Amino acid sequence: MNLQLTKMELIEMLLNTRKEAILEKVRAVLEEDQDQLTAEDYKIIDDRRKRHLNSESKSFSWKEAKESILKS
Repeated sequence: MNLQLTKMELIEMLLNTRKEAILEKVRAVLEEDQDQLTAEDYKIIDDRRKRHLNSESKSFSWKEAKESILKS
């Protein structure tokens, strides 16, 4: 399936529909697909990223993280 072609076909179908109910259903599906993170979540992530980049927090390699998880 060609993703871009599928998107274009769906856009054309949306432009041609006259049924508001269809548009409402599409909107609901697309809104469900959006990130569920709040602005506060993004702020926490940004703060943690800054601390990591400034070497102010501990980080783990994938191997270390995996070992720790398997020990739990």
